[in-house]
Amino acid sequence: MQFRLRSLGLTITMLAISVAQIWWWHTPQAPWLIHKQPLAGQRICVIGDAGWSNEPALTIGSAMVELRCNQIRYLGDLVYPDGISSPDDPLIETRFLPTLKPALDAGIPVYLVLGNHDWKQSGDAWLEVARRHPLIHFPHFYYFESWPDACAFSLETTWFEKWYHLHRQGNWLESSKTQAQQQHCRLSLVFTHHPMYSTGSHGNAGEMINLGLKHKLVGHLDLIMSGHDHILSDEGEYQGTRQLISGSASINNDLGPGSDKQHFTRATHGLLTLDIENRGDRLTVDYRFYSVLGNREAPLITLLWQGTQHGEGVR
Repeated sequence: MQFRLRSLGLTITMLAISVAQIWWWHTPQAPWLIHKQPLAGQRICVIGDAGWSNEPALTIGSAMVELRCNQIRYLGDLVYPDGISSPDDPLIETRFLPTLKPALDAGIPVYLVLGNHDWKQSGDAWLEVARRHPLIHFPHFYYFESWPDACAFSLETTWFEKWYHLHRQGNWLESSKTQAQQQHCRLSLVFTHHPMYSTGSHGNAGEMINLGLKHKLVGHLDLIMSGHDHILSDEGEYQGTRQLISGSASINNDLGPGSDKQHFTRATHGLLTLDIENRGDRLTVDYRFYSVLGNREAPLITLLWQGTQHGEGVR
């Protein structure tokens, strides 16, 4: 009897190990959003960390309409300080939607990634929040988009910070990059919460992002847009990949020491715009950082810095 129990225990243990290995090495599926219209000619507005919906965030919300954004990318920390507990959490109405209301009223679509504060309670709740609002897109914690001329990867970086699904999202990313390359993506964009490089007070990406993600992005894709550090920053180009930060929609934090690649950094409330242009045989991105001050009825929008990044696609 004792031998049979030991055998059963060993069988169960081996089965659990096998299931764990399959889960770890399996390449999971995630949504692919297919856009029929080219990305060239569109303006993308990028904000991050607006989760207080305070007066600076509400003013930026109005500014995005004045700047005539065609779409908005919201890079996480959607509700401060601890995210939401369910899709019916009252904080959705008081700390998430007010910033976006001018854009949603104007029919401008919004695409989300989650930030570290959004995982303090229920990250899953945001999937249902997006399902309830037709103009808010969050089909999965990470997802891929393709246009006839460009591609984009929206990633979940808090999982890397906390070991969640470290290998699985990486497998999906490598598979998606290969397919994007086969489809001749001419411009590749990445939207994350945590930046790979930052001269803000939070600093560069942590150890697990360095180990599991950074090398899959830097040197392979064109532009990384991130929040998390509450600044506006052009961190410069690394192996052909440029890091831009727009995380100051409701909070500012201190600046760290500048790097030799850094071009511009400012601790002020504002946002980033990306104008996608078709120039000959390549796509280019004219990016601009704006400070947004004043009040929501009359936002003061000031151009602080601009630059250009040429698309090389996926390599």
